[in-house]
This record gives sequence, structure tokens and C-alpha cells, in this order.
Amino acid sequence: MRRKAAAVAVAFVVAAAAGVGCTSERSSESRPITIGSLPQFDDDDIESVVMVGDSITEGSATVLLETFAQVGLTDVVVDGDASRRIEVGTGAGGGPVSGMRTLFTLMANGANPDVWVIELGTNDVGQYATSDDYAALIDQVLDMLPPDAAVVWVNTFRATALDDTLVFNGLLVDRLEQRGNAVVADWYTSASAPEQDILQSDNLHPNDNGKLALALLVIDAISRLR
Repeated sequence: MRRKAAAVAVAFVVAAAAGVGCTSERSSESRPITIGSLPQFDDDDIESVVMVGDSITEGSATVLLETFAQVGLTDVVVDGDASRRIEVGTGAGGGPVSGMRTLFTLMANGANPDVWVIELGTNDVGQYATSDDYAALIDQVLDMLPPDAAVVWVNTFRATALDDTLVFNGLLVDRLEQRGNAVVADWYTSASAPEQDILQSDNLHPNDNGKLALALLVIDAISRLR
């Protein structure tokens, strides 16, 4: 796999998706983006991916699956749910099932992918009092996964809880470094860029550009695992 060249190509395309040099107007409308060469995953390298997330994942599911398929990742499960939190949520009354419960169900049903992708935390930042609380959330998720599992975790951006967002993201880097065979997909940097063009007017959910940017960031992160 030509990982170094591929990473450069992905970085270029994500920058384009983020609207560098474009107008700062934000909408759900997309502009054309040309996808350059992407990393290709060989059959004996990484074959299967399970991604668990919130509404950012749910709204991007089609683009994620299509873009993953372009790089040879076709054994993919994408499970996103609006308002999903890491620990809170039983699904009662039609509400979201928590990320932890979702992971438990997936594994109980036999999920054992080469890579777990976690996109959780956006609905948790701003909801806890201390950094220890956020660290415990991250630890609980990582402790659920098999110790030898490769992990990508998409960090978070929530402008209305920016201080807690930064705390969460910093803890995430530390915890993944301690675990090993785990990397961050840096959604925060793209989403928080001053001239970004990847978010809808709510400054939270990805527009069409953002859905592609998210997919490319995850692919790049997966390519850095080995």
C-alpha cells in the first residue's frame, strides 16, 4: 500500500472539502469535489470495519459506505443514531441507544472487525463536570473492545461547548496513545477551521462536503493503523 502518497492525497482532498479559499457562507449545499488517489486496502490487510456513531455518522452513512467501497473496504457496518451518547440512553420511548449498549449488541451478534471506528462524544461534551468524567467515558468504550482490536476514534467539535470539547479531545489522544494500535481521525481541525465549508448552518452537522471530508479522514486514519 502506498500509504505516504495516499495520505498526502487525502489531506489535499479534505482541505478542499473544508472550503479553504472559498467563501465562508455555510449551507447544506455542496460544491464539486474531485477525489484524488486514495489508499487501497488489500484483501490480506484490512477487510472489515464497524463504525458506531451519532447523528454525524447517521447522516453520513451513504457517503461513508460509498467512499469506503472505493478503497476496497466493502465489509463495513455503519451504525449511527441521532443524539446518541456514549453511556446514556436505553432506547426507551424511541430515544437513542447509547454507544456502549450498541457496541455490546454488535459484539454479542458476532461483530469482530479488523477495525472499530468510534464517532462518539459530540453529545457528551458539556454534560459532565470534570475531566475525570470524560476520561471514564473514553476508558469504558476502549475497555469494551478486544485488547488487540485496531481502533479509530473520530474526535469531536461542538462550538457551544468548546472548552469541554478540547478537554475531551486531549484526553482522547492520551488514551489512544496508551492503548496502542489506535489513532484519532481529526474532525475537530477541519470543522473548526475559520473558513470551513463542511458544516451545515447549525455549525455541528456535516453538509455534503463534510460527509465526504469525514469519510476521507476515517480512511486516512485507518491507513495509519499499520
